Amino acid sequence: MSRKSRASKDSRKSHSSLNEDEEAIANEKEGSLAWKVLHISQVRTLLELNVDQVHLKMADLLNLKDHAVNLQEAAVLDYYVAGFWWAKEQSFTLQQISGFITALSTLLDNIREKQMSLVDNLKELKKMLVGIGQETPEVTGGLDFFNTDQAKLLTDYITKSLFQHYKLYQYMFTLEQDEMVIGTELSIEVAPPADIPFPPPLDEGMKEAVYLEHVAPPPPPPEKEEEKEAPSGEEEKVFTDEEVEDILEGVTTDELKEVISSVVNEMLGSLSADVGAKLKEREAQYLAKISKMQKIAE
Repeated sequence: MSRKSRASKDSRKSHSSLNEDEEAIANEKEGSLAWKVLHISQVRTLLELNVDQVHLKMADLLNLKDHAVNLQEAAVLDYYVAGFWWAKEQSFTLQQISGFITALSTLLDNIREKQMSLVDNLKELKKMLVGIGQETPEVTGGLDFFNTDQAKLLTDYITKSLFQHYKLYQYMFTLEQDEMVIGTELSIEVAPPADIPFPPPLDEGMKEAVYLEHVAPPPPPPEKEEEKEAPSGEEEKVFTDEEVEDILEGVTTDELKEVISSVVNEMLGSLSADVGAKLKEREAQYLAKISKMQKIAE
């Protein structure tokens, strides 16, 4: 089949579905809850899918694009999918499935948009069930295409799935979800550059003889040792007797006495310190002996 023929077939199918939806809406009684959320063509398409495909298709039909990251949208989508699959298992008609989904949508909107209490929402469900079981009801709640047994099943399902967890749904619709930004740091190790001490890869290696001959830099020339001349020591200067006499001629008698006195004091000072220390040591020894003798005499 060519691309043009496939496009033509899809166009005819879409046009046919649109006509079918418009016809179903036109033929529906006033106040009916059928075809409000899901049209007849959409319900027919969903019935042909498995549960995973229904999940994806329902998200597209209900415009729940963020259900993968938004917990509120994910919970709402799960509720619709579970309700649709339950209605399918009950062998409801296309009209009944569409009306049932509309009822679920109305009850959820009462919690989300109107913050309706449990009692008030139960009253809303009761209003939707008005007219069921009557052949020509004067007042209808929009679900009169169900019979009495189906209405009981529907009520039990909504009670167990929604009303028993009413506080949880209220909490979900009133509390904003925290946004969590999760990051991961990755450490990537790369090969070190081919430089000392890391050798190049083996596939780039070569024989040592080839490397030494063509690649290795030539060895540096030997450095000439410079002969360092040892510094000659200064010769000691020897003074003659005449030079000594010339030096002493410029020194007065008082200066000479002062020099001799300082030298003698320096020599005798250290000597007197040694003598004083020894005298004190002897004195301590004698005192110790005397005290010992006194103790013996006593």
